[in-house]
Amino acid sequence: MITGGPAELGTLARQLREEARGVGQRRAVILAGAAEWGRQQAVAMLDAAGLERGQVLWAGEAAPEGSIACAPDGLLAHLGTESDALVVDAHAGLDPDGLGAGVGTVRGGGLVMLLTPPLEEWPAYADPQADRLVVDGYGAEALTGRFLAWLAATFRADPWTVVLEQGHTCPEVQPLPGFSAEPSTPDDPDCITADQATAVAAVLRTATGHRRRPTVLTADRGRGKSAALGIAAGRLLRDRGGLIVVTGPRRGAVEPVLSHAARVLGVASGRTEVVAPDGARLRFLLPGEIAASEETPALVLVDEAAALPADTLGRLLQQHSRIVFATTVHGYEGSGRGFALRFQDVLDASSPRRQYVTLNAPVRWQSRDPVEALVFRALVLDADLPALGEETATEVPRVERVERDRLLTEPELLRALFGLLVHAHYRTRPLDLRNLLDGPNLNLYLLWQAQDLVGTALVAAEGGFDAITSRAIWAGERRPQGHLLPQSLAAHVGLPNGARARVARIMRIAVHPRRQGRGLGSALVDVVARDAATAGLDMVGASFGATPDLLRFWERCGCRPLRLGVRRDAASGTHSAVVARSLGDGGDQLLEQGRARMARDLPGQLADALAVVEPDLVLPLLATLDVPEPDAEDWLDVVGFATGQRAFEVSLTGLHRVVLRALSRSEVRTHLERHEQTALVARVLQRRPWAEAARLAGEFGRPGLVQVMRRGLARLIPVHAPAAARGVIPDR
Repeated sequence: MITGGPAELGTLARQLREEARGVGQRRAVILAGAAEWGRQQAVAMLDAAGLERGQVLWAGEAAPEGSIACAPDGLLAHLGTESDALVVDAHAGLDPDGLGAGVGTVRGGGLVMLLTPPLEEWPAYADPQADRLVVDGYGAEALTGRFLAWLAATFRADPWTVVLEQGHTCPEVQPLPGFSAEPSTPDDPDCITADQATAVAAVLRTATGHRRRPTVLTADRGRGKSAALGIAAGRLLRDRGGLIVVTGPRRGAVEPVLSHAARVLGVASGRTEVVAPDGARLRFLLPGEIAASEETPALVLVDEAAALPADTLGRLLQQHSRIVFATTVHGYEGSGRGFALRFQDVLDASSPRRQYVTLNAPVRWQSRDPVEALVFRALVLDADLPALGEETATEVPRVERVERDRLLTEPELLRALFGLLVHAHYRTRPLDLRNLLDGPNLNLYLLWQAQDLVGTALVAAEGGFDAITSRAIWAGERRPQGHLLPQSLAAHVGLPNGARARVARIMRIAVHPRRQGRGLGSALVDVVARDAATAGLDMVGASFGATPDLLRFWERCGCRPLRLGVRRDAASGTHSAVVARSLGDGGDQLLEQGRARMARDLPGQLADALAVVEPDLVLPLLATLDVPEPDAEDWLDVVGFATGQRAFEVSLTGLHRVVLRALSRSEVRTHLERHEQTALVARVLQRRPWAEAARLAGEFGRPGLVQVMRRGLARLIPVHAPAAARGVIPDR
């Protein structure tokens, strides 16, 4: 045990450092007090522990000379680097994402220091980083301190965290738990752990063995997963040449892959690629850029796959016969467990012979590291799905709106609902935890079956701007903070009064995977809509990365699509959709106007900015449109093309109008097979090149695609074409 007063601070620092180095683990120290006091004590402890300034990463203000200094929100830029100590000055602001990322840079034997106000006062502290949660119309005073209260309670409860409070003597300090097992020494000289060597070998097998046998690597952060991808890529480029593509949600996430490949090759790493001496390349592309590339890679590496939608991963899996997916199970970005659940069906259908590799051993510190466990608990990075009892037919689901203060007194409830959110959404970060606890305009709903938490929804109250502000938003002159959905109605859908609408935006909604398909999500939306209507709101809606399944879900909830974003998110590969459901007269009018604008605008956008959207996503959108009836002249074009030999190009105007109408009406659409619908969307509506449209429809080249379209359209003519058009069908 280590005890002592303030005069023994140097002794304490040296003992903490020596003990941590002895077991290869790390120690966390909280310096709670005035800002200047905390900074002085931190510098004194770093110096007493013999830590080199150049190995100290300091986030915040007054970084000591020679240390690696960054802004309070700058720690994410240091992912992939290593340090012997991390100091986070929370007086300058606490970035939850940065805290999680920064702790991962500290090697075993290192120290992690957090400088805070007195812990009992911290929740009331005006944290500059909390400004990111501010919503227009809600001042900074509307932000609560629940997140900081959660952190303070977590730090106090942890037996291995040293809490030093200004004006108090040093507390008794528990020794580190240590780890008795000897670390395994891998046979692979490039690897630090045996797990990492196993992962490298698995990637090499995917690249050189049988096709269509993808590898899935999973690991907690700090296990050397990205390094394993880079080592394998470097060896493949050295031994086999060619092109390897690495992709992920952003370039920074894959920098370790590039740097480790460069080390194997003995070359410098570029910003987005590594070039071997013989010209072989490892190149970074965002998911949305891969399909547009004219080069065919020998291997595709997908790092941080949990941060990408399952539809995006499925397209990559379909398009590339040699592919590796790697993801972090518990980390600051995405969830590997959620990834596995969402992606499992896709893998089962297309790649039954895939291989899974899990990396358990940390590479920078020993197992059972108390700092890793502390950060996991504090940021709820280890959130998992709540356990469920046996389901019975008599269980009636119930929905309750809860005060968020309850989450601090019931931490297991917080972990359970956050686990639901993490598993349902491909991007859930520590900042989302802070917003869940402190966001000023939010309501939280819980869905129960008996005693089981089976669903949750987080709902933001938005809109209600005056006419002048709404028109300024529509004109692109104003962008108030927050209020995503009303601003989208004005600025994107094109409704000058759109931002005047008072909207309940469902930011997040999740239902336990074992309870999906029972209408529980729709029931949850109905309760949200009922409460919003009672409060006098105009609409309930959502904005999300569009997939066919999500569009169908929201349609079942009575929410109609009003917009599909014209730009694909480069990281996720999706286009954002806006859907809404009216709650009264004001909502009725806006919804009618928005639907009319979408019916007017979408056909033109499909041939332009939305020409890259997958037909499977276009079809459910078309099914909701009110499209004008084509006239007899339009049907004449269809008859000439489908039953005669009229060229596609001279028939296109009529084809376009008839296809739009056919795909918007279920009674017409049922006469077309799925691949025929795909062909008509890709070639007639999106004007894709013949070869590309044919590939999407499962055909080879123009002749096959023309025959598919003719067969489908010919079946429509006897049932839906006017008599005047049917009368000119040529005799056979």
